[in-house]
Amino acid sequence: MTRATPHRNSPIAHCSLLIPHSSLYFDTHTHLPDDCTDDEAEVLIREAAEAQVTGLLLAGTSLRDCPQNLALAATHAGVYTSIGIHPLEVQDYDAAVAIPQLRAWLAAPHVVAIGEIGLDNHYADSAPAAIQEQALRDQLHLAAETGTPVVIHSREAFDRCHALVRECLPADHPLQIHSFADGPAELEQWLKLNTIFSYNGMVTFKKAENIRETLRLVPLDRLVLETDAPYLAPVPFRGQPNASKHIPLIAQRIAEERGLPLEELARLTTANARRFFRIV
Repeated sequence: MTRATPHRNSPIAHCSLLIPHSSLYFDTHTHLPDDCTDDEAEVLIREAAEAQVTGLLLAGTSLRDCPQNLALAATHAGVYTSIGIHPLEVQDYDAAVAIPQLRAWLAAPHVVAIGEIGLDNHYADSAPAAIQEQALRDQLHLAAETGTPVVIHSREAFDRCHALVRECLPADHPLQIHSFADGPAELEQWLKLNTIFSYNGMVTFKKAENIRETLRLVPLDRLVLETDAPYLAPVPFRGQPNASKHIPLIAQRIAEERGLPLEELARLTTANARRFFRIV
């Protein structure tokens, strides 16, 4: 795989107001803030559209947040959702309740993936590993049964997460590794499967060269954008609540790292997202 020459000193990387909004972007992984009202959600979606983020996926994390995401996706063009139980939301996991509910939600036309699901060892004390693994296994089996793309959360858990994915899914099943932060060796292993990788505001962090290293290695047809809002806002908004409207700023830095014009980066990542989520 070839490495593009990065352009780290461009002033455009430091101010979202300087970034042209002539391209169309897709935020493949965003969340509503806790206790977000419908009116507040409307503002976030409108501001994203004003920044030419014309596609966004509201990622489900629990049986509590999925209904609001489903309602917004049903009433807003370009808004989609995934349904799933995050590894840190499994304390009360009951497969007899969760899996039938997730299966029912899959019938909604704007549900395009199962996720975010996976394993998280960083906060393992708050979510027992055995329950995390059972929830992941059950949801992967549902994805395999229904042929639904999967959005994976894997934090400090590559070996076991990768093993369970290989155990439960066909080798060609579509996977998204969201907020990819592992190294080149892990990237190589995921690339052997039918995997895409999403990068967010961490690419702009001064000390995140490890993130930029793998970013420069990902094949362009496996690359998509995300915010993981309301977390991980890019520089110069780091420390503030993130939102999908910041996707152009993230895209600018990724374009620089890959040596691509911004509009080309926007075009190809949007096409990759639509292909992965099977959006016509």
